[in-house]
Amino acid sequence: MSLREHGAEAAAALSGARGAARPKPRPRPPIDLAHLENETRGLPGRHTELLKLFPGQANEGVARIKSAATLAERREAAHDLVAAARRVGAFSVAYIASEIELARGPVTGRLIALDRAVEAARFFIADLLSE
Repeated sequence: MSLREHGAEAAAALSGARGAARPKPRPRPPIDLAHLENETRGLPGRHTELLKLFPGQANEGVARIKSAATLAERREAAHDLVAAARRVGAFSVAYIASEIELARGPVTGRLIALDRAVEAARFFIADLLSE
């Protein structure tokens, strides 16, 4: 038996041994509220202020990334978006924007993912602020 076959067999045995009742990981919320709490030192007014600012910052950042004429412009726009996203705990947005910041070629797929992550954060913030 080859190493690959042995590895596949071992993986199948382990997954069967663990059973199908293993819970699925819960998706992370678009905004990490614990991080936001730490960032604002628990000041509720500051939470609201940052949350209200972020959708506009995110929209502007995405627009700057998409309209960048040079790689340097795209990197700068992505870097600014990473900082804004980390500030509020929008880590999915920050991660995808950091991938774009480091990319040297086309980022079409990452832009689609970024649009989705920003949209999820925007909806999450709207729901949070409407409570």
